[in-house]
Amino acid sequence: MSAEPSPAEVTLLERQQLDLVDPSAHTFWHWVRFDLVATEALKRGADTVVDIGAGSGMLGDRLESTHPDLNYRFDELSTALDSALDDRFGAAARFGPTEAVTGNMITCMLDVVEHIEDDVLALSQWRDRMESGVALVVAVPALQWAFSKFDEDLGHYRRYSRKRLRQTLESAGFVVERCDYLFPEMLPLVVKRRLRPSTNTVDVPQLSDRMNKVGHAISSVTAKTRRVWPVGTSVVAVAVAP
Repeated sequence: MSAEPSPAEVTLLERQQLDLVDPSAHTFWHWVRFDLVATEALKRGADTVVDIGAGSGMLGDRLESTHPDLNYRFDELSTALDSALDDRFGAAARFGPTEAVTGNMITCMLDVVEHIEDDVLALSQWRDRMESGVALVVAVPALQWAFSKFDEDLGHYRRYSRKRLRQTLESAGFVVERCDYLFPEMLPLVVKRRLRPSTNTVDVPQLSDRMNKVGHAISSVTAKTRRVWPVGTSVVAVAVAP
């Protein structure tokens, strides 16, 4: 096992992600996005999910319980988080820096792109590693007017509109198949965070099992009907390498 990093050695984002290693900290809004990735993988006949900017590895945990037939691979630049991922999933699951993304794979970047200053360049570099037709699922926080101390503390450079995410992906050379808002039902929480910021902005709320089940049921429905929503707290896009 790798040595645990001291609190002084990790950023606020890394601390948040290390806290999320505990399955009890996982929430329905995580599950909904993970379910979208799994659905895309099955639709395209992929057998492997490459989690770019994997963070805590929550997607790997979710796939293990809901889609054990899908192989999980992770990519993570943070040394502290990569070490934790290695401990949990094994070094063989790490996606190497020179590996190509082949046709049996699907990739995802979930709450990653907003942390990258040059988002177009980073996406272009991944597109160059993908075989033609490989899909990328991207989820980002929505609505620049909602940018708050929460975003600052987590190292966000921006929040996105549907138009901005589509333009970013197209500028990186992807063909965007769809781009939609997620979680319209959570808009009041974003407004509250913007107007009344918490002192513990990076802490993920602890929800009861009942609240998670109810939230998952509601958000699963709004995710399936996401084409109709004019706004939401996240934007999710599915794009392919041409």
